[in-house]
Amino acid sequence: MKIFFDVNVILDFFLERSPDQGRLNEFFLKLEERKIHGFISISVLQTCCYYLEFAKGLEVTKQIAGVIAKRFDFLESSKYEVLSAVESDFDDIEDAIHYFIAINSEMEGIVTNDLKFLKHSKPQLPILTPIQLLKKL
Repeated sequence: MKIFFDVNVILDFFLERSPDQGRLNEFFLKLEERKIHGFISISVLQTCCYYLEFAKGLEVTKQIAGVIAKRFDFLESSKYEVLSAVESDFDDIEDAIHYFIAINSEMEGIVTNDLKFLKHSKPQLPILTPIQLLKKL
């Protein structure tokens, strides 16, 4: 299952800040087992590194960035996704850009904990929490 990961899910996992950390760990195990094929954009990795460095320091952040780069594939984007995002009804441009990257890359879904992003779920691109997706596997 080809899934685009929003930055908050990755940060919740590595910063252990989820109220249901056990289930989130179980979800990431599915990634390790290749039951989920995880995808991110370079901006997701950059944002993760920004927050991880504050919380964990540079050396740990480098290690985590290496883990992320090995476990996820990176999706390309172009100005088309940005222009589509700007013209969309999203009120969060970052979410909109990621939405259109996922659509154009033929993802089967997006995983996020962002309540505003979840509202944009559509049949052609479901947007789910990690726990919701875990139940579908």
